[in-house]
Amino acid sequence: MKRLIVIFALLLIGQSIAAQEGTISPALSEQLDTLVTITERLRGLETTVPVERDFPTRQETIDYLTEIYGRDLPDADLEQARRLYVALDLLPADLDLREVYLNLLGSQVAGFYDSDTRIMNVIPTVGDDVGSELSLTEQMVFIHEYTHALQDQHFGLGILEDEAIQSMPDRSLAALALIEGDASATMQAYSQQVIMRNPGAAFQLLAEGAIAGNLLLPEDIPSVLLRELMFPYETGLSFVLALYNDGGWEAINAAYDSLPQTSEQVIHPEKYLAGESGITVAGIDLTLDDNWQQVWDISLGEFYLSEHLRTQLPGTQARRAAAGWGGDRFQVYVDPATNALIWSLDLGWDTPDDQAEFAEVYAQFGDEKFGSAAEDACWSGDAMALCFVDDASGSRIVAAPTLDMAAALLAAASEG
Repeated sequence: MKRLIVIFALLLIGQSIAAQEGTISPALSEQLDTLVTITERLRGLETTVPVERDFPTRQETIDYLTEIYGRDLPDADLEQARRLYVALDLLPADLDLREVYLNLLGSQVAGFYDSDTRIMNVIPTVGDDVGSELSLTEQMVFIHEYTHALQDQHFGLGILEDEAIQSMPDRSLAALALIEGDASATMQAYSQQVIMRNPGAAFQLLAEGAIAGNLLLPEDIPSVLLRELMFPYETGLSFVLALYNDGGWEAINAAYDSLPQTSEQVIHPEKYLAGESGITVAGIDLTLDDNWQQVWDISLGEFYLSEHLRTQLPGTQARRAAAGWGGDRFQVYVDPATNALIWSLDLGWDTPDDQAEFAEVYAQFGDEKFGSAAEDACWSGDAMALCFVDDASGSRIVAAPTLDMAAALLAAASEG
């Protein structure tokens, strides 16, 4: 799951495209040196080791991403990721996840930093030649990616390779939010300075985007993947700005030694600042036949819980119901012979009112999904059944291919 998330955020760990800095013009080299100085000043970090710069073409970048996906993201890992999305109704079961990612990234990637070879890459926005001067859009990408180089030199982006982070999608998303939010804040500071000096620069950015054709997303990209892509940049930016308002760049620097552990902490920075993390939820031990294999046993987190609710409910209502998340345990099992899934989600809440609100909203969720009210705490359809109970211990959801199986699993868990 790590390689999927890290590449998706456009911050690559792996082999770089061959550097081309020796071919750039003296004028461009001078501009890049100026941008380096600006980035250091804005971010409050100095370069300790010179950083190579590269300007690959979009096709070279697409070829590179295809190579990375083929080499470092095995089909088994993609299949595991796909089953998480499918269990939560976020993606159709037959979606080719590799093809979707490559289609999205190939059209949208603007730059990336390689923490292995420590080469930063900016893709020319128009054509294949960067020319003798970066456009304003390219300058902003440069600032963003150079911030990643500074992060790597001072804090080490190898933190993303930690097994405890790699194995937990919610935790990985939270760590990426710090990294991308930090780079986005530096880039935003630069763009604000440019626009203050030249108010017309905002229109220049729009014009450059229109010319480059990157204002339009590829067709048929699932919305959940777009929101997952943007979370580290948009919500991560808000998170980093909250840290800055609390303690300046020192507070942001300190966060690399105390990473956000949950998407909840990123969505609600006051929880991170107060040291509030997710509570431990024991969950249930599902007693299943030997043909069922466990593929996930994790904390799902507020972001993915909200996305699950959003499959049937308006986004605002989904986010509000998920906002009381206190902790959870999410388990997914698969029957490899049929690809059928069984999953359970046990949830703890910040307050009793948060739990009551979720119970009301999830009842509406189930009614919307199955087209009728629950009977004996369960809904059922042609392909799956869903049971939901809410009591003093928290909220529990169990999903299985049939109503009898879901009800039996829920009853067994309640008795245990």
